Formats: sequence, C-alpha cells, structure tokens
Amino acid sequence: MYDHYGNPVVGFDVMGEMQTTGGMSVVGYEDDGTPIVVGKAAPRAKGALVRVQAPPWRNRQLAAGVIAPDEGLVPLPMHGTGGSDTFAAAAQRIIFQGQIQKPFHGERLLVSVVRTGASAVGRLLGQAFVGTDLQQADIDSFDLEQVGQPGAFGVRLHMKPAQPGVLIRVITTLSTALTGTDTIFVSMSLLGKIIH
Repeated sequence: MYDHYGNPVVGFDVMGEMQTTGGMSVVGYEDDGTPIVVGKAAPRAKGALVRVQAPPWRNRQLAAGVIAPDEGLVPLPMHGTGGSDTFAAAAQRIIFQGQIQKPFHGERLLVSVVRTGASAVGRLLGQAFVGTDLQQADIDSFDLEQVGQPGAFGVRLHMKPAQPGVLIRVITTLSTALTGTDTIFVSMSLLGKIIH
C-alpha cells in the first residue's frame, strides 16, 4: 500500500497508529479513512515510525476489537407477574416487573393504557420498588399515568442503581374498580442507564 505521494505505508499497529516511511507525516484522515500525509515535514531516519492519534471511532476500544465498558440508555420491559397486563373485574391489582441482566439505573417510567368499556375510567396508582427498596418519598401510591405519560417533558426519576438479577417492580391498582367485561390494558417500561 502507498500513500498519496507514492511512499510505501507499512500499515497500522495494534493501537491504530499509522506507520510510514520516507520522512512523511500523517496529519489527519479524510472522511473515507484515507490518511492525509504531508511530505518531508521534518527529516527522519529511514524507516522511522510516524505516530498519530487513533481515529475517533477507536476512542471506545481498549485494543482492536476490545470495547471498553460503556453506558447506554435502554428500555426495561415490565410485564404482569400473573401473565397478564390487562386489568379486569377479576384482576384489580397487577404487579409489573422486569428483571435486569446487567447493572441498571432506572430514570424514566413510560406507561400507556387502552381502556375498553364504560367503567374503565380508573387511574393507575402504583408503588415502585428496586429490589425491596421503595423508590418514593412516601409509602402512598402515585399516579403512574401522570408520571409515565409518554409525552411528558422533563419527568425523570433517579432510582437506586441495581445489580444483575434484581427485580424492579411496580405494584399497580386502579383508583376505580372495573365492572362487567370492561378492561384496561397497560403497557409499561422503564428507561434507564445500563453498563455494557
């Protein structure tokens, strides 16, 4: 392989640094990854290495192919422990839960509901737990639909960080009981930071 000036390029070392010969200096990279080389910038011994900073995409790697620990924002789906996410006359209380597989720090509850029937007017009230720790300033239930409304702006939680295997639960009841065949379907998830 040769650079723009016809000098041979030895290649990349393990840390992503370019090696060149002939006294050439690599000063940056084009959008397509081609090195920008300046010729005869300074006299160098034959075969001397030119060390340059690794490309920006390598900042998250410890070495080629080894990704450094990083943090992402991901959803934790939460489902009813009884196998159903739907409130009915016979199911007026549901415990929604999710079990994490990596360290997780919950920040944003998302709740959406689909109501069917005349008596399906009750609000969702709940208590949030990380493991056995209540994630509220008081033990009373709070309005999950108000806090978890998908269109809400600036509504964030700062839940206790949890280790893998910990259950995150929201004990949920209705403010007004359902009657007959009326139902309220609930979709609930928790956005949070995860280490990956």
